[in-house]
Amino acid sequence: MKHTTLKKLAGQFDAFFIDQFGVIMDASGPYPFAVDAIKRLSEYNKPIVLISNSGKRAEKNCDRLERLGFELNLFTAVITSGEVAYWTIKNKFQGVCSTTPKIYLISRDTDTSPINGLYCEIAKNTDEADYLIIAGSESDRKPLNYYTSLLEPLATRGVPAFCTNPDLMMLTPNGNSFGAGLIAKEYEKMGGPVTWFGKPHPLIYKFALNKIPEINSKKVLCIGDSIEHDIRGSFNANCSSALVKTGIAATKQEEELMNSLKFSDTPNFIIPAFSF
Repeated sequence: MKHTTLKKLAGQFDAFFIDQFGVIMDASGPYPFAVDAIKRLSEYNKPIVLISNSGKRAEKNCDRLERLGFELNLFTAVITSGEVAYWTIKNKFQGVCSTTPKIYLISRDTDTSPINGLYCEIAKNTDEADYLIIAGSESDRKPLNYYTSLLEPLATRGVPAFCTNPDLMMLTPNGNSFGAGLIAKEYEKMGGPVTWFGKPHPLIYKFALNKIPEINSKKVLCIGDSIEHDIRGSFNANCSSALVKTGIAATKQEEELMNSLKFSDTPNFIIPAFSF
């Protein structure tokens, strides 16, 4: 594990998987250095793939990136856990269900993109739900026991859940709070079955690596702020990793980080920020 900078790493790798929240932006908007850093990194003419645990579809994230001043043409692809989950669930339901399944959706900002276009109906209440999708958390407005009380009947019935955003923590304008992944963890504790999408799980990396088939995974540098998601996921995907000391990692002292590491959680590099 080596302390270095993005500028020094840019010439050493053949492609870059960049996390979104905590690396190029927070809940308030883009970091002041991030738009320029993407431009500078693109000058190396190497693939840049945004790989995010957003439970929203890729198009929604692309719209946001453009609004925040990022140039979409500089990204080889924008891949979200929500997008990976959408196509996986769509293929699961396609032509298999004899009756239209009803899905109870937990999302943020009334976002229905995780189910728009799926062969399903929105369950108006938990009693009629055949499936559960946990795509987002409104933990800045609702406590954890709101979700556990809401979902306990579903867990008791054994309703299958899909977690399309596995982040345990999320960035809010008022600081860190619990993410959709923690809601899904609680659902599992209550006995509910959960299928997980996004980092550190392998399918999202398979999607991303398929965008750059000519590049060896070891020559891909994954940059993220989460030990549990970005660093562990890159290790499992046989990629290299750099932990940025922004986002979630900014709240932890390095000694605390080091003491919590397992072998698979150790980043190859630590950089102060995604900046040149």
